[in-house]
Amino acid sequence: MNKITLWVIRFAYFIDGWSAHRRLKEFVRTLLEYQHSKLKFYCDIFMVLLVVFSVLSLLYEVKHPDESPFLDLVIQISLVIFIIEYLMRFWISSDSHTILIDTYEYAINNNLPFSLWKTLGKVVLKKIEYVVSPLAIIDLLAIIPSYRPLRFLRIFLLFRIFKLFRYAKSMKTFTTIIQEKRFELFTLAIFASFVIFAGSSAFYIFETHLNPKINTMFDALYWAIVTMGTVGYGDIVPITTEGMVVSMILIIFGVAIIAFLTSIIVSSFQNKLIELKEVRLFSDIERLQHFIVICGYGRVGEVVAKMLHEDGTNLVIIDTDTEKIKLAQQRGMIGIVADASKSKILGAMGVDKRASHIICATNSDELNIFITLTARSLSKNVTIIARVIKQIHKKKYLLAGANYAFSADETIGLMGAQYISQPISYAALDEMLTENTGVVFESILIHEYSCFVNTTVESLKLREKRLLLFGILRENETNNAKQLHFNPSGDLLLQNNDTLILMGRKHHIISLRKQNDKRSF
Repeated sequence: MNKITLWVIRFAYFIDGWSAHRRLKEFVRTLLEYQHSKLKFYCDIFMVLLVVFSVLSLLYEVKHPDESPFLDLVIQISLVIFIIEYLMRFWISSDSHTILIDTYEYAINNNLPFSLWKTLGKVVLKKIEYVVSPLAIIDLLAIIPSYRPLRFLRIFLLFRIFKLFRYAKSMKTFTTIIQEKRFELFTLAIFASFVIFAGSSAFYIFETHLNPKINTMFDALYWAIVTMGTVGYGDIVPITTEGMVVSMILIIFGVAIIAFLTSIIVSSFQNKLIELKEVRLFSDIERLQHFIVICGYGRVGEVVAKMLHEDGTNLVIIDTDTEKIKLAQQRGMIGIVADASKSKILGAMGVDKRASHIICATNSDELNIFITLTARSLSKNVTIIARVIKQIHKKKYLLAGANYAFSADETIGLMGAQYISQPISYAALDEMLTENTGVVFESILIHEYSCFVNTTVESLKLREKRLLLFGILRENETNNAKQLHFNPSGDLLLQNNDTLILMGRKHHIISLRKQNDKRSF
């Protein structure tokens, strides 16, 4: 390996390990490309305003070239910003050092010869791919109008307007539709070109010696396009019977082609609108810091969602039934029509970062277990609560990674037995669970900065606050499992991560929760 190759490889590794370079490149990518970034949102607004203002300034300068030094300054500043943006996009279009390192390590690991010049060729090709991309060409051509010595280049002023395609989502959607339907549009364009050529040729043959307005083939071509577009300017009209027949045929074909074109665009927009709604839903989820995912909006999921939603908890409902998701959205919850067992869906929602709980409430043990496996593979910290359909499968849920597994049928059976043996106790419990009395069970987690840490239970003065402490959940030091301390004594010291299980009216519990959130200094 010669010295130049060795120097280039060392430099590539240096760049790869340079944290400041990596952070700067990530910042630029966030600013220019990351769709859900607030920085990109504000940057796009600024660039749209700059494009519009610079275009208006250039248009004003066409008639008043030497009247406003301020406009000249604005044009020059906008030019500098456009150049900087182009260079930044060129920079982040590919990671040249990564290509060098990957190719070098592949050659070393497989005992293959490493060619620096071929690798540099790959780097250059990656950059050329960006340079020749449509948006990059528009960015480059948008800079040209500011070159004053060549005034005819001002025609490229239009490309600054086309820059709006980069910043406006609706324009991006239209561009995407054109790309997806390019085969159908290309086929339609070929057919339309054939009709225009045949119609203009026939019109030229029939009208050229009799119609004073048809002097060249270009006149006939202009007339054919205007007629097919059903515009009808009236500047050129047929005066022969044959020309009139050609006009009628062109009008029929023109209406048919426009109708076909409209159907292609409209159907594509309908499909794309569904995707845009999904993107918007995921954007709403990205704004949530903490949320609970409920998989399945059936009988159990609907009841759980209703109670949590009334408590102000951020919820995301996932179900394959469109009607159920519509019902959840009408009730003010975020709903997504998807299969929750797919890791792609849960990963896109940020389950591994921001979801605190996942509730598996579908009507299938197989699906619930698969969702549990998927969620646990994405996050070790998320709390998974699963609904068990058949009691024999309960152990499988725990093995799959569920923190809690409950059977609705078993719970109903226990409550039925309780009603028969203790009807008064059951009635009181039922009233509390359904919140008909205003008395609820709530839990409050004591965080490490809470003012309750290292204080006694008695110091909370729960009786004065009209609250009843049912128990305290505390982690066992040996196995880190939660252990319930039922009816704790007043001198028990509260610790970090303790969970108070309280019974009382909701507004009293909310008051204590706010007190718990106060930091201890």
